[in-house]
Amino acid sequence: MSARNWTKSSRLFAALACAGAFACGTPGSDAGDSDQSGESANATGSETHDGHGDGDGDGDGDGDGDGDDGNSGGECQLYAANDCMDPMLKCMPWSEKPDRIPDATKCCALSGAPVSLGDRCEVQDYDGSCLDDCPEGTMCVVDSLDDLEGYCQVFCEAGNADSCPPEEICKAFFEMIEQAETVPLCMARCDPLVQDCAAKGRAGWSCLPEGALSPSFLCMPPASSSPKLEYDSCLLANDCAVGLACVPASEVLGCTGLFNCCTRYCDVTEPDVCEMGNACIDLDSDVPGLENVGVCADPV
Repeated sequence: MSARNWTKSSRLFAALACAGAFACGTPGSDAGDSDQSGESANATGSETHDGHGDGDGDGDGDGDGDGDDGNSGGECQLYAANDCMDPMLKCMPWSEKPDRIPDATKCCALSGAPVSLGDRCEVQDYDGSCLDDCPEGTMCVVDSLDDLEGYCQVFCEAGNADSCPPEEICKAFFEMIEQAETVPLCMARCDPLVQDCAAKGRAGWSCLPEGALSPSFLCMPPASSSPKLEYDSCLLANDCAVGLACVPASEVLGCTGLFNCCTRYCDVTEPDVCEMGNACIDLDSDVPGLENVGVCADPV
């Protein structure tokens, strides 16, 4: 066995600013300051088209002219049952622009035909619109940006471990981004050495560390349809392909990244599978059954 105990495993994950289930971006990074309403004037300037064909000019497609697109407004608590006080509404994180970073919580239209937990779900308009076909108390976590599909995840109370079943972790997303709305969700626990998210109903999702110190691991959706390979540069924890971790580039020999790099998980109790001069470094997890989880990194 070629392994060294790393008492401060946070060194491997210190450079990660966001491990977003939603592939956290930067405000305005997708849309800039351009108008997202879909409205445009014709050549004569005498007629306005709203881009939805309903002719009311509000751009929301519902024909009522209010421009709310099913978003009623009103702050609410994501984990509180029926906090919107209306059976036709549910509390959701909402982004004004399609930057995938929530600006607030709002009471939004509940689908008339919600899918069941475990089934594929779909988001309307853009990821962050607050409109999806998940049941009340859940949201659609997108894992395919091309068709805005994903899986419904249940909201939980941040800091309250009992708000999720024992086999799940209440993970607060976006809490490190200033002025972003924190979104706590129940996410399935997993084993990074087995990469068993598919067996938990989340095919294509990766088993990633929940935190740096004594990390637990949870299933997370991919950041894009083109995951990074071993030794490739990465930015987010979920940028890498299934079975790989995103760690500081300075810790991985052979890394081509400037700041962070994808490297494989390894078992510190098994023969060393690391290459390029790297060794299996213990992550010091204290979670029962995960004490032998490591990553391939520079042994020096």
